Amino acid sequence: MTANSGKSRAMAFQMTRVFNTPRERLWKAWSEAGQLQQWWGPRGCTVTVARLEFTPGGFFHYAMHFDGAPATWGRFNYRQIATLERIVWLNSFSNENCGIARAPFSDVCPFEIENTVTFTERAGATTVSLQAEPFGETAAERQFFNELCSSGSLEQGYAGTFDELADWLAKA
Repeated sequence: MTANSGKSRAMAFQMTRVFNTPRERLWKAWSEAGQLQQWWGPRGCTVTVARLEFTPGGFFHYAMHFDGAPATWGRFNYRQIATLERIVWLNSFSNENCGIARAPFSDVCPFEIENTVTFTERAGATTVSLQAEPFGETAAERQFFNELCSSGSLEQGYAGTFDELADWLAKA
């Protein structure tokens, strides 16, 4: 298969959530290692931060731990950071050395997903908008991503992560 030539675009996944929290508080939750490890990832896992370089070109490298299973590694490669406004990163599964790895559940899941998250505050509440789409994908990977969007799997995964964030913010 060849890389996406631009003739056929993948669906873009989009999700928006309003948090009754000031933007600066949410920004810290997304940009500080001690805070990211408290909420990032799906329900039922704990996260260990191996590395956080919150700067364009830097990495957030982490391990997700589920009871009775080996660690699942992931990474963000930050592309753009506009303080308090926007973060753009390439998200992928990784090995423990921060190299890109194939998803453990599929050999056609895109290696990298470009995520853009924006933060907009109004009257003390902050709207977090996330968009995700494959990056450098093959036709088979694009089809797999489109199926994840259509089936609701991506929505369920990101909703769970945003729920974790909301729960953690309520406790912190």
